[in-house]
Amino acid sequence: MQLDPLTLMVPEVIASAISSIFVFGAWLRFRDATALIWWGAAHGAYTVGLAMMLAAFATADPSKIPLGGTMMCSAPVFVWAGARSFFGLPMRWPVITGAPAILSMTALIPVGIDTQAWFGTFGLAMWPVFLTAATYVLVVNRTEPLPARWILSGLLMLHSFVFILALNEIAKGEFAYDKVPTLGSAFGVVHFESILFSMGTALMMILICHERKERRYVQASRCDPLTGSSNRGAFFETAERLLERDRQAAAPCSLIMFDLDRFKAINDTYGHPFGDRVLQEFAETVRQSIRPRDQFGRYGGEEFIVILPGASIETACAIAERVRRVFADSHEFVDGQPVRATVSAGVATADPQMNLNDMVAAADKALYSAKHKGRNRVERAGGPHDAPPSHIVRIA
Repeated sequence: MQLDPLTLMVPEVIASAISSIFVFGAWLRFRDATALIWWGAAHGAYTVGLAMMLAAFATADPSKIPLGGTMMCSAPVFVWAGARSFFGLPMRWPVITGAPAILSMTALIPVGIDTQAWFGTFGLAMWPVFLTAATYVLVVNRTEPLPARWILSGLLMLHSFVFILALNEIAKGEFAYDKVPTLGSAFGVVHFESILFSMGTALMMILICHERKERRYVQASRCDPLTGSSNRGAFFETAERLLERDRQAAAPCSLIMFDLDRFKAINDTYGHPFGDRVLQEFAETVRQSIRPRDQFGRYGGEEFIVILPGASIETACAIAERVRRVFADSHEFVDGQPVRATVSAGVATADPQMNLNDMVAAADKALYSAKHKGRNRVERAGGPHDAPPSHIVRIA
């Protein structure tokens, strides 16, 4: 059974055109996803190139084949560029522009072999090379949980494999440029598989953009926008889980409450933007002082909270003291202004009967004690007799 190239190319052109429109349409929603522009350009280039090849075969005009083939084989270059763009990697413009340019030159400058064979071999080789490179980018950059990346990677590698089979036919001399490929040949498979590739990769690329946007929405709902720390709700959700895990493992778990001293005076004297900067710099001081497994959040206003799984009261006090000392030393003067910003801290550790609210209350009492004793100090939680009277309002 013989394939009719004209018949096979028509659904390919339609599928690729629909994919290009679909991807560009998705870009109107995900405007920050420039990868979709590259991906849409890849499908668009393939559509135009394949249409030119179709016209060349239909009109028996071979003059359109070099340009059509160059545009078709530029598609994997754009796919690779799109993968790099998605992860914010720098664009390799010499490669992006150079590969199609070299391919087009092969149609005009034969290098010791038949021009048509050289052009076809080089163009087909671009597919597995650049699709494999795109797959590598997708697989290596795994900092974001994007499940659709694996399906997309699979489709890219499947398409690469099909073109490797086609190259193998050329290498064995089983392909004739002036004859129609048979149904069982690799080139026959390319025609059918390309439809799956066009529609499938377009859908998966849009899906991973959607997954990223949804993840960012979730992160934004759990993050304090000023300091980048967890907001109160997100902190308590994680802290409950960490405390329960340590309780089951019979491991210690401690908690630190921080409160910037006389923060209202800083806002009143230097302005709220300056105060926001102090809060941001304090948050960064905490992040640099705690351990990777510790959870840090903004409790409210100028109050912050840290839970330290597996940490004894001594370890927690040492971490709190380090934060206090570093912050005080670095904020005695800010931009030449005598700010003298300091922080007080209360530290508590869990016993078997304490829940998270009990730990927070104990650390809060210790924090009150630090304020009462002159601020800019760390106090650990004591017994119930250390609790302040209920009518006393927190000292700033």
